[in-house]
Amino acid sequence: MRLLLVQAYLGRFEPPIFPAGLNALARYLSLKTEHKVSILDMNIHREPYDGLNAALKAHSPDVVGISLRNVDTTQYRDRFYYFLEIPKIADAIKSALPNSRIVIGGPGFSIYSNEIMQAVPSIDFGVISEGEITFESLLDGMDNPQSVGGVLHRQGREVKSTGEGQLFDLSEYPDDAPYAVDPAPYREVPFGIGVESSRGCAQKCIYCVYPFLNGPRVRLRDPVKIVDEVQMLIEKHGIKTFQFIAPVFNIPPPHSEAICREMVSRKLGDKVDWIGWFSERFLTKEQWNLALEAGCVEFAFSPDALTDSVLERMGKVSRRADIERTLNMAKGDPRASVSYNFFISPAGERPSDLLALLKFFIGSKLRLRSRCRVFASYIRVEPHTKIHKLAVDEGLLTSDETTLPAAQVGLKRLFYMNRQTRALGRIFGLIYGAKKLVRRLLGRETGV
Repeated sequence: MRLLLVQAYLGRFEPPIFPAGLNALARYLSLKTEHKVSILDMNIHREPYDGLNAALKAHSPDVVGISLRNVDTTQYRDRFYYFLEIPKIADAIKSALPNSRIVIGGPGFSIYSNEIMQAVPSIDFGVISEGEITFESLLDGMDNPQSVGGVLHRQGREVKSTGEGQLFDLSEYPDDAPYAVDPAPYREVPFGIGVESSRGCAQKCIYCVYPFLNGPRVRLRDPVKIVDEVQMLIEKHGIKTFQFIAPVFNIPPPHSEAICREMVSRKLGDKVDWIGWFSERFLTKEQWNLALEAGCVEFAFSPDALTDSVLERMGKVSRRADIERTLNMAKGDPRASVSYNFFISPAGERPSDLLALLKFFIGSKLRLRSRCRVFASYIRVEPHTKIHKLAVDEGLLTSDETTLPAAQVGLKRLFYMNRQTRALGRIFGLIYGAKKLVRRLLGRETGV
């Protein structure tokens, strides 16, 4: 069977991000099946739909898989609706190849699976959560999709679900298969290439969909195989930067430490720069030093809030002392850069909490200057999360209101704003947005 896997066009130009999910899926299928697999990332083409039509003509696929990474930016001050391209892409495929079958997957689809299937009738099947096992099984059972878990399919005018799919055992990761996607178009994008180290998340952050998408248990790749991949990217493809793909890189700590030790033993820290998402709570000084020696150039944190009461309400394991400890480690180590992501006006925040956060913003920049980036945004309310239930309970959304609106204008009301600090948060957001705009006009990074 001929397959074409398509990374969906976003609808506007953005620096291209390596399609790591499609690359892993294609590598897996090449090892486990006899299907002929091709990949197209529409976002690296100047004319994305010309690129799609050319690929359809060149490969004449029996099945076209569409990957939707995100339905929108999730950024209040840069609201852009990627999903609007999906009906166009599906219609273009059916127009060129009426007999082809379209399968859609990816995180963006999985979160809004039933709504998307209802909104785009030209899509034949949907794959929820991880694609390796489900998609492989579906390819062998398209005439009997109800026998495959994790699939949405059509029965007349109805969309039917086959229940939960099977999560992938990372010991079966397709390490022996060559890359299916050429990294060259992504090489010049700083940290645009990702190397997967784990899947699944056991944390209980109230806004996060990771446990829904990949399960509440952390599954780990072999550290040696991970570093083999990094070394291959350096030596074969000449990459200079990459990022580790994991909900949190240093959970569990022994796994990230094993990766870093393997990087150090091969002296790769001198050849490549990388970033990763770290938990403040579990980051020790020893782990900090090891990561820097292994080539880490920025410790990225997502504390989301600063004060303990709000952190607890947000379901975070870290506390204010943990956050400030990482800032002090960076202050005492000129080798290191840090970044912090916070939410404006999150659940449980009081005016005093917001003022404490503003003080942290100012103080961190004064102490570290260019070695510290701080980002702030509102929470995008998504289904399968506790923040969605909270938004309904507080009357911000209705229980039957979709979080996949018909048009981009509908995104605006899908951001959570705490009633106690909403007004102050908007003032704070305007100040932050103005500074971000100035930095963008000056051609600098867009942190605070």
